[in-house]
Amino acid sequence: MAVPGVAERRFVMRLHPTPAADDWGFTLSEMIGTESATVAALPAHQAWRHRRAVIEAVKADGYPATAVSPRRRRPFNLTQEPGVRLALAVRAAAPVRKADRRMAITEGLRTMGTEEALYWYAQVSGTGGGRALRALRLLLAAE
Repeated sequence: MAVPGVAERRFVMRLHPTPAADDWGFTLSEMIGTESATVAALPAHQAWRHRRAVIEAVKADGYPATAVSPRRRRPFNLTQEPGVRLALAVRAAAPVRKADRRMAITEGLRTMGTEEALYWYAQVSGTGGGRALRALRLLLAAE
């Protein structure tokens, strides 16, 4: 009897160009084995707030920054760490209206250690995720 391997967590990001092909939105999905779950789906008019986080995640996995374009048809395969950071950035900063708080949240996530980012992702993804998101926002950008 073979010992099963541990399923590796990865993320798949697909860009969705606008009809004019001058901008893009994106969908981020978490893949564990063959199972897929959508983590975030943002249209182009909301995705502009997260461009820096998207480009950082793509560059962290070896893609050039210029690959993020409305002309791209293939998905980006992101490893665990950049995928988790992007998912946290989108989920934590998306509902925040004040630009300075959004910047504080994304900057805090950028400087956060890997283990801490994984901890917060587990908290946000589990039951009571709304409370964990609120706690993360207060930790990174207290008001």
